[in-house]
Amino acid sequence: MKKITLISILIATFATKNFAHCPISQWCPSAPLHQTLCPDDTIETIAFPSVIAKTLIITWWMNETRTNFMPIPPPGITVSGDASTPLGDREYAWPVSIKGAPTASGTHHYTVSNTCGVELLHGSITLNALPTIGRVTPTGDRYTIVGTAFTPLTLTAEPAGIPPITIQWFSNTITSNSGGTPVTDATNNSFTPPSATVNTDGIYYYAVATDGCGSTVATNNTSGKHIVVPACNSYAGATGVASCTGTAGVAPGTVSWGGVANIETNARDISGNGITQRWSGPVTTTGCDKEDWSSSDVDADCRNSENGSGVHYFSWCYVMRYQAQLCPSPWRVPTCQDFVNLDVALGGTGLNRNVGSGENGFTGTGSDQKYTGTGAGNWGGSRFTATASTLSDANSRYWSSSEYSAASAFRLGYSASGVYPQDIPNKSSGFALRCVR
Repeated sequence: MKKITLISILIATFATKNFAHCPISQWCPSAPLHQTLCPDDTIETIAFPSVIAKTLIITWWMNETRTNFMPIPPPGITVSGDASTPLGDREYAWPVSIKGAPTASGTHHYTVSNTCGVELLHGSITLNALPTIGRVTPTGDRYTIVGTAFTPLTLTAEPAGIPPITIQWFSNTITSNSGGTPVTDATNNSFTPPSATVNTDGIYYYAVATDGCGSTVATNNTSGKHIVVPACNSYAGATGVASCTGTAGVAPGTVSWGGVANIETNARDISGNGITQRWSGPVTTTGCDKEDWSSSDVDADCRNSENGSGVHYFSWCYVMRYQAQLCPSPWRVPTCQDFVNLDVALGGTGLNRNVGSGENGFTGTGSDQKYTGTGAGNWGGSRFTATASTLSDANSRYWSSSEYSAASAFRLGYSASGVYPQDIPNKSSGFALRCVR
């Protein structure tokens, strides 16, 4: 094991505090009186020449000011003398030497005196402790869309120890702080996990600090799982409103949003995982009175909700034909990607999924529900979510402007059983609409 090169610095430090090092050259042992060791190092044997004195008294102290006496040498350090000449406590007959491998970190001071009690030399043995490193924060599982940056991971404390201290972040496929793979150029206290490649299995991260002794220590925890979800797929065969044949249906009359005339009144900001969006309330119109939908007619326009709540259902074609009136600039009809981003901002995966026990906060009717609750960070709540019998707070569907094929388009759907940011119904189906910007 290597001994670091701070010995000369330590010697100079002690000398400035009036601790004798080796005032007479003939007294000097061959090895340094002051030694600094890395873990697992052994002392370079300090053998005292006979000219200094035939009998030496070696006394150990726990601090530099010699106010805390140690009755025996520190653990792992031995002092040897002529065993055939037993002497008093801490007295050793020549040849006298100090050797061994200390096991207690810190600096152990010793004085060398003659039998008259005159101090001749002073030295120290320092055992460096392992470096320290903080915990990784945050620790919860996080999601982002491919190409959208995660918020950084950080260490709760800057690594400390014998300089130079280096940091290396590691990735791992399991929740373990060993056996990972070094992350290229990730050598600072803060680290932003990459998001350029889709990884729906998720990756964990931890950091390792290395000191000047070559000693290493890893964070005692890992980050949460970092999952990069794919963006919405595009479809080369999509045709836009060109796929909408037949009549255009009834144009919207007066448009309102969440029951009010100003689109901003019931708007809500959603932020999370580096994503910020602003959503309008549900879009309603006057003069929209079609009674049923025809699966063969993608031009079916819109109808009032059957319970008279004023929430309207639109075909995809109707939404796209009249998007300028329904979602006036700078608002727009959301894309499939907007719904994926919304789900990720709320802490979801951005993927279609049945709701398991780990995601029971995403749907339902409680105030903590991400889609239907009334909390400030939730998407739904109060007049902000459609309330018709088939588009209730706990069971809603909203159109996007993104096509999947000439006959189908993407929507957001959620219910007590699942969340579907990339659901794909027929364009002639009737769903609600909200605007985004």
